[in-house]
Amino acid sequence: MAQTKLFLMLISSLMLLSQGQAQEVQTELPNARISCPEGTNAYRSYCYYFNEDLETWVDADLYCQNMHAGNLVSVLTQAEGAFVASLIKESGTDHFNVWTGLYDPKKNRRWHWSSGSLVSYKSWDIGAPSSASAGYCASLTSSSGFKKWRDMDCEDKFSFVCKFKN
Repeated sequence: MAQTKLFLMLISSLMLLSQGQAQEVQTELPNARISCPEGTNAYRSYCYYFNEDLETWVDADLYCQNMHAGNLVSVLTQAEGAFVASLIKESGTDHFNVWTGLYDPKKNRRWHWSSGSLVSYKSWDIGAPSSASAGYCASLTSSSGFKKWRDMDCEDKFSFVCKFKN
């Protein structure tokens, strides 16, 4: 009963607040665009940074964590994958592989994003992930226009994309 009363008080307070500030809220919404640091690119509510330095998967993820508390990029939708691919291509890089945050920490073919995001969207390249020459970290491949993933040895050194909230 007390929870219901509290809930009703909260709802009525919000209604009064929204009536009094409706005009103010409407004028603020267009300005709610994300602002990313110089040298990074915005997509939806995240900032992205392509780094051409060659690092192992762990060192690349640590770099991203130290940069605005981010992680290696998690690609959660096809549209986000297209954005990340265009970011890499626009850099003019000649690298063949670019690290993502996808990895298999227990080496049991159960993939996770280093950011903790759920793996609901998948974009594996043909024949990947491979059981023949299994790698436990995923990269974007230039042969797919950086849109498909391939499992690679985590000790390989590739360039990488960081993703972080600003």
